[in-house]
Amino acid sequence: MARFLQILGWDGALPLVVALAPAFVKTFWPQPPVGVGLFLILAPPGAAMFRAHIGWHQIAQRCGGRAPWLRQVAMAAAIAMLFLFESAVSALTFANNAPAGAWWIPCGSYAAYLAFVTFALRPDSSKPPPRDDRSGM
Repeated sequence: MARFLQILGWDGALPLVVALAPAFVKTFWPQPPVGVGLFLILAPPGAAMFRAHIGWHQIAQRCGGRAPWLRQVAMAAAIAMLFLFESAVSALTFANNAPAGAWWIPCGSYAAYLAFVTFALRPDSSKPPPRDDRSGM
């Protein structure tokens, strides 16, 4: 359970904070300058590349220094869902008259992202669970 809360904390909260960037920009610049718009377009791919780098190391840490193929595929799928989530939030934030139902796209992609990243970063089942030496036994 603690591992899930750790994943949810870093991998669950950070994308939500990044997704708030378009709303923050729109609050201060209803018609953002070109530089800000360019940043909003380039931020999701940059975040995806950063997440891929960090993700490989997290997988290797959980799997004794190696990154199994299936976990890498799950992380790639998670990153694709993260990219879709961030792109959809950016697009819908600046869209005029977007239907409310369109927000199901980022909601669904965020849920899929959490499922894939939880699968990719689950503890290695071939290693025994760590002992709790605090019990004194």
